[in-house]
Amino acid sequence: MTTAGDRGTASDQDELIVDAVERFLEREVRPHVRALEAADEYPRELADRIATLGLYGATISPEYGGLGLSATVYTRIVERIAAVWMSLCGLFNSHLITAAAIERFGTSEQKQRLLPRLASGSLRAGIALTEPGCGTDLQAVRTRAARVGGHYTVNGTKMWITNSVEGDALAVLVKTDPAAQPSHRGMSLLFVEKEMGFR
Repeated sequence: MTTAGDRGTASDQDELIVDAVERFLEREVRPHVRALEAADEYPRELADRIATLGLYGATISPEYGGLGLSATVYTRIVERIAAVWMSLCGLFNSHLITAAAIERFGTSEQKQRLLPRLASGSLRAGIALTEPGCGTDLQAVRTRAARVGGHYTVNGTKMWITNSVEGDALAVLVKTDPAAQPSHRGMSLLFVEKEMGFR
């Protein structure tokens, strides 16, 4: 049961988090945006700072080490970051889409093994949807996954994937049954870590 006092405490915590993000933006991001844009390089130091702020776990349940922020508070944070340097949002937004898929649809073992690492930012992920010749029509993806023994073999090409080079893992949209009708019934989302061998 939630009391008015509990709601006040949560609200106070939310404001502390938003304030911490605003201080981070003013001190560590805003003064360097032009140089960061000109360099056109992955902002490794800022990506690491995002982890210390807890943003890789922003919407992940506290049960798994995340902040468990509401959509409203999370949106406020994203708005503030995007107003200073929108590129930073992609680092944790795509990561959190993957985490949400695991938290909603993953097995208990996957949740216990992956979500704490995703929440801390020690495991950084993205989501691989886009392919050459297939932008927003996701049912047209050509990447295939075939079960071979106890594993899947994935073949295909993805592009424009945030965190694909600098991250550790991807949630990859694949066709596991290319003959399925409608097409989306033959699609799956596989969690693939770099150590499994993708390039």
